[in-house]
Amino acid sequence: MFIDIIFMVIELNKIAKIVVTIIIFGLILIFYIIKKDDIESNVTYLYNKYLVPEIRQELVSNDYIKKEDYEFVQIYNDTNVTNKKELKNAIYTFLDAGYNEYKFKCDTKYENCITDTKEMVNNKTLLTDISNFVHPYNTFNKIKTSITNSGIVTLKKTVKYDNNMINALNKKVDEIYKENYDSSKSVKENIKTFHDYIINNTSYDKDNVKGSIKSASTTAYGVLFNKKGICSGYTDAMQLFLEKMGVKNYRISSTTHEWNLVYVEGKWLHLDLTWDDPITSDDSSILKEDYFLIDTNTLMSKEDGEHNFDSSIYKETKSN
Repeated sequence: MFIDIIFMVIELNKIAKIVVTIIIFGLILIFYIIKKDDIESNVTYLYNKYLVPEIRQELVSNDYIKKEDYEFVQIYNDTNVTNKKELKNAIYTFLDAGYNEYKFKCDTKYENCITDTKEMVNNKTLLTDISNFVHPYNTFNKIKTSITNSGIVTLKKTVKYDNNMINALNKKVDEIYKENYDSSKSVKENIKTFHDYIINNTSYDKDNVKGSIKSASTTAYGVLFNKKGICSGYTDAMQLFLEKMGVKNYRISSTTHEWNLVYVEGKWLHLDLTWDDPITSDDSSILKEDYFLIDTNTLMSKEDGEHNFDSSIYKETKSN
């Protein structure tokens, strides 16, 4: 009898152990289902933080890097992007330096990094605004991206100015500069010299008003070699001479137009060669200076419908 009781206790203990084991495994399963996303997120975080190799790239900037900080964009020296502002600055840094290829890593805590990257790269208006702050030779026709599952982004661009165009333009700009620059004149006077030279030697390309990307009239090459241009061509050509003189400047855009913003004598002033070279009914050449180094208030007072720019992007204009 006593022995039978002992065996019954042992059997009960086995059943209890099985029941307890089932309960424990059940609780673990429930915990995993509830916390599955957190577990996967933590695993991804640890993988990206400790197992994804550091970005290694040989970055050599070209001769046209400006390396200027503005209120809208600044040079970004890290390859780890943690927020949307740093992402925008990384794209600016890529363009400003003239890199052919540039990589950065989305920080594990920046959950929207990949989505934001795709949105920025597909937003032509935003890319143009960013590109307006770089040298004309470092602008782009198109930017492509590739993104790995671990959050490493690679940027590549197709250029607006190829090496042949750059070499030809540099020779042309040097030639014009030597013939026209006068060291005895003020900065404003020399800017006026090149303003007048471009207008007197260029006619507005009425056949290319919409500005096809493939047209040379959108570039400084079209202006200085073909003697035809639209607003972007006039602006790029003027900028090459501003850069040659060492004058701080960038391009500025509205939805339909483009011109130069120039820092001279302690002020940011607007310079629009396109509107100073008006189209005439008889195709006669006219040289004006209505848009020569004017402040923002003067520009806005003209109410011409073409200079309504986003002041949240071109913040330097607010100081005028």
